[in-house]
Amino acid sequence: MNPIQKYHERYHELKNEKNITSELDSLNELIEQDNAGLNNFFMAAFGMSTMMLRMGAVIQLCRKFESSDGQGDALFTKQVLDNLRETLPSDTSWKNLWVISTEEGVWKQPTIQPKGGQSLLERFVTFRNKFVHQHIQLKTEFLQQLSNGVLLFEEMANLATLFSEGKITVMDGKCYWQENEHALCLHPFLQQGADQEHPYIFQGLHKSKGEVSMLNLMMGDEDAQASDKHLEPVFEPMRASLQGGAGQVFDHSERLAYYQSCFVGRDREKKAVLDFCNDADENNILCVKSPAGMGKGALIADVIGHLQDTKSQVLYHFCGAGMQNSLHAALYHLILQGKDKQFWNRSDETIGRKLDRLPTKYVDVIHFFHSLLDEHLNIHSKNPSKNLVIIIDGLDEAQVAYAQLKISDWYYTYNEKEEPEEDWRSNAKIRWVFTYRCDDDGNESFYRFPTMKELAKVELLQPLKGLMPEAVDEAFNQFNVSEEFKNAVVQKATIVV
Repeated sequence: MNPIQKYHERYHELKNEKNITSELDSLNELIEQDNAGLNNFFMAAFGMSTMMLRMGAVIQLCRKFESSDGQGDALFTKQVLDNLRETLPSDTSWKNLWVISTEEGVWKQPTIQPKGGQSLLERFVTFRNKFVHQHIQLKTEFLQQLSNGVLLFEEMANLATLFSEGKITVMDGKCYWQENEHALCLHPFLQQGADQEHPYIFQGLHKSKGEVSMLNLMMGDEDAQASDKHLEPVFEPMRASLQGGAGQVFDHSERLAYYQSCFVGRDREKKAVLDFCNDADENNILCVKSPAGMGKGALIADVIGHLQDTKSQVLYHFCGAGMQNSLHAALYHLILQGKDKQFWNRSDETIGRKLDRLPTKYVDVIHFFHSLLDEHLNIHSKNPSKNLVIIIDGLDEAQVAYAQLKISDWYYTYNEKEEPEEDWRSNAKIRWVFTYRCDDDGNESFYRFPTMKELAKVELLQPLKGLMPEAVDEAFNQFNVSEEFKNAVVQKATIVV
């Protein structure tokens, strides 16, 4: 069966029966002469759109689970829990799940935000919320909003093509989305009902999360079951994976070990970075940039190792594949690292609760990080510089993967509409180090760091240049290598061990 088809057909049936268009005169006539008929159309349109939103989110969520490589994804896991377990799922929750679960292809299109606007799914959720709360009503004073709504519903109706090749099937008591030759398991978010005919979709956890509410896709009635029967066995491993750390997606130990093993011939550059980290002047933002292959990662990894060895306090993140590239994920990693290393003062109960359950929205996470740095930073007595060093390696990779998130976002405060309000800067004892690629001459054509007066100027690192001949001689004096090989290393800045 395909429940989308039923809702889609009902929508078009009423649309054609009432000759619904976005024309203002036509809508005004229906408001005055057939308000009940117009209301029926809107209810059918909302029903169709909500069904596609929820089913689409469940299908994409289960595809994400199916394609997981088992390495864990802390940001994704937390967002699933926040939207499905910690709160009662709303249309906004299902929209969020669709967005975080979809990576590419036709399913991505409804989530794309045009410049200065909202995605299709965001526009639907906004319109529905306004209608439900009666900020838009079937009255003449709302004609333009209703006209926009009719156009919006037609866009939502076009999403039916996403579901046209699939159907719900049941195998071994579990619901699957069968599309072509592939069967995608939707259990436990979609379950077979007691009548074994109509499927039920997850509605939320009630009664202190002890009871699950399930909604019949076809009939609209609700059913209840104990949460430990199907749902909690899915949620509990997710919760456990987030306890006490940042999750495996943020485990950079292997990368650090590899980079540190590659470090050679950059003692001057290392000293320059460490001098910056131990300083306390107002220029507390350092950019280390170079063309690809110059050894930025190895240099930074060795700096991190030195800071850790000397009991200095350092938080770091290496941008990489998948969600690691997101600056949203990087913030989570930095906060969770600080929590694990007891960098944050938890004497304030509100801060303690937030550390145990981090905010979900990007802007809220930024504000929380600001608060931790400004008001709740715990500097350890054995920290020689009394500074906190924050290092992000590979900003250019994050920009390519998630262009809508920018490092400049971290340096603003935001109003209730999530609009930038004022500049924010940390105190000088917090030292920021960022690395990214640039052209051979240092020009930032590939990635451009935002202009800030706090930027430190270190010629040796901007850009990072090839290895000096004396550095190569010193590094390879224990090996029997030719002068030709050494010259190649100097020219290319190749890191060889």
